[in-house]
Amino acid sequence: MNKANDLIAKGIDIIDFGPGEPDFPTPGAISAAAKKAIDDGFTKYTNALGCNDLRKAIARTYRKRYGIELGPEHVIAGTGGKQELFNLMLALVSDGDEVIIPSPYWVSFPDQVTFAGGTPVFAHTRAAEGFRPSLRCIERLATEKTRGMIINSPANPTGAVIPEDELRRIVELCHARGWFLVFDETYEFFLYDGVPHASPAKWFNEFPETIIVVNSMSKTYSMTGWRLGYAIADAEIVSGLGKIQSHSTSNPSSISQFAAIEALQSGDEEIRKMLDAYIERRRWLVPALNSIPGIECRLPDGAFYVFPKVSQLYGKGGITDSTTFAAYLLDAARVAVVPGVAFGADDYVRISYAVSLPRIQEGVGRIQEALARLNS
Repeated sequence: MNKANDLIAKGIDIIDFGPGEPDFPTPGAISAAAKKAIDDGFTKYTNALGCNDLRKAIARTYRKRYGIELGPEHVIAGTGGKQELFNLMLALVSDGDEVIIPSPYWVSFPDQVTFAGGTPVFAHTRAAEGFRPSLRCIERLATEKTRGMIINSPANPTGAVIPEDELRRIVELCHARGWFLVFDETYEFFLYDGVPHASPAKWFNEFPETIIVVNSMSKTYSMTGWRLGYAIADAEIVSGLGKIQSHSTSNPSSISQFAAIEALQSGDEEIRKMLDAYIERRRWLVPALNSIPGIECRLPDGAFYVFPKVSQLYGKGGITDSTTFAAYLLDAARVAVVPGVAFGADDYVRISYAVSLPRIQEGVGRIQEALARLNS
């Protein structure tokens, strides 16, 4: 990706399928709320856990959605969902603890566990099952060192969405074993073909010491640069996260907090607009990739990525793995993709369709031409 950015800086037209962020502007009402916060002088420190109004708004959103009892004492806001994931590992994982992570995984999960002194243990999912994590693949990895697990659904990079019945079984396993379950639902609103989102938040009152939900304003409201995410957890866990956060970054941006309150109150229509665009892009992209010899691509359940298998092309033109495949596309097609090895799946690459449809179509055309030369 650094090489791609260097080429772009030199004026070379690179079609970048790497970004993990929406290609839409932040909705106007959200930006207007942030400007008002500045004009009103809301530019000072807040509570390290986030201002009370934002934490109340997040709790209110989840109460309304899932019919649970939830208050601001169960919520912490931070500098992106990534910060709360990081804080959680520091708060909950000790040296020698094992944390189960379904694979393919988001790139930061293993490093966050390792930084906290733990050991990531990978539960390998199957493409034939849509890369969805299952109780079966998780339970067999349990040891006396297991401290908890992390699930991301809809998942980056695969788009996999875990069914509710399977998620319930995993929650019950975690509860029975005394594990935590960190559930990252950053892409919760980007779902396709009627696939429903399952969130353990609906069982929070039943398993308050087990379930931890992490979410973000970044993808849902196209606020990646605003750096505002949050976690919902037992009040004791939130207190621990707050202690860590108070000594690292303190509160998230006061202005971003004000914008996030507006997003939670008025952002639904903008979500629908983005989803409609993703549906159209996904509908075109997957068949187009599958028409290219050597590429196999399944329809993702959610998020805005496809994760095509490209290993049939290894052994040609100096390509030996996902990294050299990505390098070939950058050199031969001026297209940037993310090697699957970063996600624990070297037979694959990740392609983001948070890119306009005309650019997607041009990029796939370039890939087709480059791979045709390779196959000849």
